[in-house]
Amino acid sequence: MLPPNRTRLKKTFGIKTWDGGLQGEKMLVYGKSGMGKTTLASMAPRPVFIGLDDGGRKIRNPKTNEALRFVDGITTFDDVRDVLRSTSLFENNKTIVIDTVTALEFLCTAHVIKTVPAKDNVPATNIESYGWGKGYRHLLDFMSLILQDCDALVKVGKNILFLAQNQLARQSNAEGDDYLADMPSLYCGKWSVADRYIEWADHVLIIRDVGLAVGKDKKVKGGQDRAVFTIKQPYYAAKSRPLVDGSHLPEAISFASAEDDSLWTFLFGGKQDETKADDN
Repeated sequence: MLPPNRTRLKKTFGIKTWDGGLQGEKMLVYGKSGMGKTTLASMAPRPVFIGLDDGGRKIRNPKTNEALRFVDGITTFDDVRDVLRSTSLFENNKTIVIDTVTALEFLCTAHVIKTVPAKDNVPATNIESYGWGKGYRHLLDFMSLILQDCDALVKVGKNILFLAQNQLARQSNAEGDDYLADMPSLYCGKWSVADRYIEWADHVLIIRDVGLAVGKDKKVKGGQDRAVFTIKQPYYAAKSRPLVDGSHLPEAISFASAEDDSLWTFLFGGKQDETKADDN
C-alpha cells in the first residue's frame, strides 16, 4: 500500500520480438574436484575469473599456456556483488566465470550471519540461529541477488559461467522412493539455492567419466576419460535450453583432454578463438 499523498507513476509498455541472440549464455558447470572445471572455463570466450576458492591460481589455458585473468581484491559477498555491478570492468571480456559458486555460498552464509540479526534482534552466531530453517531462507534471498546482478550482464551480451563442486543430494520422488543424485554443491533443503540456480541457468552441465561422447567434429567417439553431459538423468542434474539457431547441445560432449574445447565450439561456433583483448 502506498504512503498517503503519494501517487504511483504508470509505466508505458510496448511489444517487441523476444530475441536473445545479442544476449549472453547463463551456464552452470559442476563436477567432482579435479575433473577440469577451471581448465574448461579457461577456454571459454574471453574469460575473466572471479576466483573465490583459489583453485585457479596455478591453472593455465591449455591451448595458449596463458595464466588466467582474474578480478583482484575480492574477499566478501558484498565485494562479489560490487564487481558484478561494475559493467565497465568487463568491457574487454565476454565470459565472467565465478569459480566457484560453492565458495560464494560460504561467503553468503557469513554475510547473512553478520548482517541479519536473529530473533529479538540478537546477533546470529550461525545459520541455524534464526530457527525453523529461516536462516536458509535468508541465504536463498541473498544468493538470488547474485542472479539479479548477473542478469544485467547477460542483457548486455556477457556470458555468465558458474563453476560448482559436486555433491550427492537426496531427491524427492512423487512416484516412488526418494533417491540420491549428483547435484551442484549448493544448499538443497526447503529453501533450495541449488534449485534456484538450476532454474536460472540456460545450461546446467556436469563433467563425468564417460563411455561415448560427441567431439567438435560432431562425430561420436568412445574411450574418453570424461565428457560434459547436458541432459538430466535420475542420477545427476543437467539441462540445456535450445541455442539461438534452434539447435540443441548433444547429450554428451567430448572432454577427452585438457585442450578439448568441444563444448565451446558447440555453444559458440568457434567464437571462443576470438583474439584476446588487452588487459584493462
